[in-house]
Amino acid sequence: MPASISRNGLQQLLDATPFNRFYRFRVDSAGRGSCILRTPYRREFARPDGIIAGIIFIAAADVAMWLAIATRIGTHERAVTVEMKTNFLRGARKQGFQCRARVMKLGRQLVYGTAECYAPGRGVLSHHTLTYMRLPGEQIQT
Repeated sequence: MPASISRNGLQQLLDATPFNRFYRFRVDSAGRGSCILRTPYRREFARPDGIIAGIIFIAAADVAMWLAIATRIGTHERAVTVEMKTNFLRGARKQGFQCRARVMKLGRQLVYGTAECYAPGRGVLSHHTLTYMRLPGEQIQT
């Protein structure tokens, strides 16, 4: 069982990933098997009409789940997305949002969870189900 991973520890892991230079995700909170990620509004995330592109919700859900899993297995064990289903429920225009991910089942090989992106005044924007595969013996190189 890995030692407890703090919100700051998850943020440090996230800040060390090159893709986060573009997204600028922030970890709002984390608990055992859960993570809430904040996605800021950026003009680069919007379509010409100002509506946030769906791929941004997908990226936030995937990253929030990755971090939620890290609260259970640690930051050195690898786990990768093998399946993700997304339902877009409503749009957001020119605003940031949060994404809450939760590990529902942690198995020896597979991890299953859900994530929801939501925004103040808009409610749930998207719902995601995710399956990750744990890669035993493979560790993240630091």
